[in-house]
Amino acid sequence: MKTDSVHIVSFDVPYPADYGGAIDVYYKCKSLTESGIKVILHCYEYGRGKQSELEKIAEKVYYYQRKKTVMAFFSKLPFIVETRKSKELLNNLLKDNFPILFEGIHTTYFLNHPSLKNRIRLVRAHNVEHDYYKKLAEVETNFLKKIFFKTEARKLEKYEPILESSDEILALTEKDLNYFQSKYRKGVFIPVFSPLNTDQSERNVGNYALYHGNLSVGENEFALRYLVNEVWEKDFPLDFIAAGKNPSDDLIKFLKERNIKCIINPNHLEMNQLIRNAKINLLPTFQSTGIKLKLINSLSNGGFCLANSIMLEGTGLEKFCYLADTPQEWKNEILKLADKNDDNEVFEKRKSELQKIFNGRNNAKKIIEIIKNIKK
Repeated sequence: MKTDSVHIVSFDVPYPADYGGAIDVYYKCKSLTESGIKVILHCYEYGRGKQSELEKIAEKVYYYQRKKTVMAFFSKLPFIVETRKSKELLNNLLKDNFPILFEGIHTTYFLNHPSLKNRIRLVRAHNVEHDYYKKLAEVETNFLKKIFFKTEARKLEKYEPILESSDEILALTEKDLNYFQSKYRKGVFIPVFSPLNTDQSERNVGNYALYHGNLSVGENEFALRYLVNEVWEKDFPLDFIAAGKNPSDDLIKFLKERNIKCIINPNHLEMNQLIRNAKINLLPTFQSTGIKLKLINSLSNGGFCLANSIMLEGTGLEKFCYLADTPQEWKNEILKLADKNDDNEVFEKRKSELQKIFNGRNNAKKIIEIIKNIKK
């Protein structure tokens, strides 16, 4: 079987690379292409449109409509799988004999299809998805969304054994790796593909602490409200800035009433500047699945990073961060770091170590070696 080309089936159009899953897919394609592999990219499109930029990192790009119908909610399959089952995708995969990398369990509808049984099939596990959806249900306040997340979690747990049909599972974290190895006796740790900041210029440190993320996502809004309600004090010697995509009107009002500055939909450059110049990047999460790219971005871009145990669990990045779990611990650490001088030597050493761990070319080579070592 030829290994100089690979099909990558993406759950979404991975450009702009402006959220976790899209970032991993986009930079994985880019790194594989730079390593001499021809990437045939298949994208499920549901709002982001066709992106000519993808033609620079892929030999060929196909688009398929994600069919989100009412009936899909009542399928026995998870909604995220049922809505991504294009027969056109299967026909395109059958045009050759190249290996296939399915991005997320979302795209695995054809993973165990008889016509693909002799193909090399890898799955990139972006999360233990049923755990992820259980956690989403726990923090969701909208009743209908909570029911959906709970139902989806049950369906995903029942569906997950389809991974037995893969030749290998590419886990995103050590924690997920342990889970897949114990349950399916397969799994390799491939760190997230991410554009690490290499800017060596001096930081213009501002007098503020920053929380950033996609503010339309329930878990991020929950974490931000936790910081505002349980942690932040009016007499802290720093300002508090929240920045991110598409906050609800209710969240904007909530922040305004508490004199928290909210920067809505900053572009990539603006967000990086905010992260880079923050005195402290605040990194709480109450969702223990996957790896949070905001953590990697903050560590490679900025100064002091203050996170809770759940954010750091299974990442191996604990040594680069300050830790706080209870509201009082958050308060104490914020006050300490607000008064602490930057240590640029430590920051540069941290950045250097991160570039070794999250080296896209090296991790692309690991995937290439995995494919070469699979006998079909």
